[in-house]
Amino acid sequence: MNDAQAAANRMLEQPALDARLKQVLRHLPAPVGVVTSFDPESGDPVGLAMSAIMPVSLEPCSMAIAVNRSGSSHDALVRSGEFCINLLDSERHGHMEPFARPEARALRFTQPEWQRRGHVWFIEGAPANIFCHIRERVSYGTHDLLIGDVDELVATGGEDILGWANGRLGRLAPLAA
Repeated sequence: MNDAQAAANRMLEQPALDARLKQVLRHLPAPVGVVTSFDPESGDPVGLAMSAIMPVSLEPCSMAIAVNRSGSSHDALVRSGEFCINLLDSERHGHMEPFARPEARALRFTQPEWQRRGHVWFIEGAPANIFCHIRERVSYGTHDLLIGDVDELVATGGEDILGWANGRLGRLAPLAA
């Protein structure tokens, strides 16, 4: 067997590309939050736990989220045209579970910190609530990338913003000097 054949055999023995990428991304630190919106027909709040959050630009101020089109909140979120990114701190990490686990769904929007700005719910006292209206929608693969212009930002100034890495909530900390 030559080197090219050996390399080809190793490639065939590896898990599929999507499984390998998912494993790598599992270890990539990312911000985490609860993204909320509402169903414009019923007025009911909707939301999802998410780490696919990123800033896009400061001129205009904008954020992007990537939402799976098969997710239960996707259609209402897109139809409403609005969303709020609620960044969490260690004191409010319990707000994540009802949105991350289907069996805890009944506990969504039940904690006393949940408030409304217009029709969109947000977590009062969270390190940041970033209110956006959808400016662009780009469909790719299984997801829609929703780019929202920031309408309002409520920030406490807290620096204890949680992230997601290695399949768990955590904090980023500077390397010791």
